[in-house]
Amino acid sequence: MSRKIAAVLAAVAVAVLLPSPAQAHGQLAFSDPADRSTVTEPRESVRLVFTEKPTQAAYFTVKAPDGTRVDHGWSGGEPKPLPTPVQELTLRDGNWEPQLYKIGFPTVIPVSHWPQTGVYTITYLSVASDGDKVSGEIRFDYQGRLTAAPAGWTPPTNQPDPQLLGQTAPPQQPAGSGNATSGVEAAPAPDPASTTWPYWVLAGLVAALVVGGVLVHRRRTTR
Repeated sequence: MSRKIAAVLAAVAVAVLLPSPAQAHGQLAFSDPADRSTVTEPRESVRLVFTEKPTQAAYFTVKAPDGTRVDHGWSGGEPKPLPTPVQELTLRDGNWEPQLYKIGFPTVIPVSHWPQTGVYTITYLSVASDGDKVSGEIRFDYQGRLTAAPAGWTPPTNQPDPQLLGQTAPPQQPAGSGNATSGVEAAPAPDPASTTWPYWVLAGLVAALVVGGVLVHRRRTTR
């Protein structure tokens, strides 16, 4: 009986440690440049492709190695077939079911100039149509020639819309009118650890129960 209990507890622990299915919805399919790639020529923009259209309030940045922003706005491109279909989980009638996404929704982020060589960082923050948070970053190494900032250039200072930070899904709007200059002062971003710690605590408790069950079983069998 102890072995059965231990096996059940171990299965529960694995399930707890797995990512939440909701976190897979509407995520990034691929980027250009790709994460951890090297760029050797200056380019006018970078591109992110998602499995669904980003909300109008989506927030994107491109930062040079020293942290200076070189992005200026964003726009949505025409949906196109993905080179490789992406499988995600979709909630249907209370059950998570796999769904294959074959169409990608691009976001184009113009880059003002390339002031330094080194690692540039693209960050993105949006909300999927079902309310899931969509966020992450892409890093690539730029080793091309340096270019000067446009005349009168000032790095943007806009912050994410509070709706994004609160993970409340804003209404979907037609792509192509990026909200890069909303000027809304946002509250500090929530600490990711504050929203995930209950799962880790539960996983730890389950793991402790598994170990305890195994030890009890060993003691009984050695008597």
